Amino acid sequence: MIHAGWIKEENARIFCEIIASLAGYDFDDLDWQAVGCALPDTDDEQEERWYGYPLAGRGTRLDLRLAQAVGGSVVMVEVYGDADDVLRGRVELACDVAAAYGMSRT
Repeated sequence: MIHAGWIKEENARIFCEIIASLAGYDFDDLDWQAVGCALPDTDDEQEERWYGYPLAGRGTRLDLRLAQAVGGSVVMVEVYGDADDVLRGRVELACDVAAAYGMSRT
């Protein structure tokens, strides 16, 4: 595992886009439709109810696992893949920013 943590629910799409860009994957509306439609049925307290989404980019593959936190407005996230120290740091930074700040695509 590269990183595990949580992000603000409203940052879920942007977080997915950032992690995808780190993998060299073009995350688009259809990708978000798949993830966004799956999230409401997830549950961070039940392992089998986490949602996994592969991001196979140019030369790098990262796998996201996401689940709604029970009783909260955050999404638990896990990122898996083969990562050097630089990629690991970028993933950790993306998670930290998505947990601490409101993010927008403007």
